[in-house]
Amino acid sequence: MKFLSLIFLLLISPPSFAAGGGGPASPFIPLSPPIIVNIMDGQYIRHMQVIIEIKLVDQSKSDKIDLHRGPLRHSLILLLSSQDAATISSSIGKETLRKKALETAQKVMEELEGDPLIEALYFTNFIIQ
Repeated sequence: MKFLSLIFLLLISPPSFAAGGGGPASPFIPLSPPIIVNIMDGQYIRHMQVIIEIKLVDQSKSDKIDLHRGPLRHSLILLLSSQDAATISSSIGKETLRKKALETAQKVMEELEGDPLIEALYFTNFIIQ
């Protein structure tokens, strides 16, 4: 009986409730696809994969990120590929790198749009192999 009640409630629920929608759009914009670079670990080359999400100061300007996705990714690839595995293996090293990545992204947007636009940058996945 409980199962039938649940099905009945789902059938009569508004679509936004059933789909989990109805709320505001996420303030975070994924900078996809993941960035994959080679980094040095002593004499060895390792691979680093990073998934980045950014938060804008003004969400209405999210189209500017799409417009400048290429230059943003390029600058971040250069920054990430210049890292040493030993330096970024600790959480302090990752946080320092995150701050440098934020500064890099803000600088790119400042040059292209006259405004840094980006409030925060987060690594939502960080893998070194």
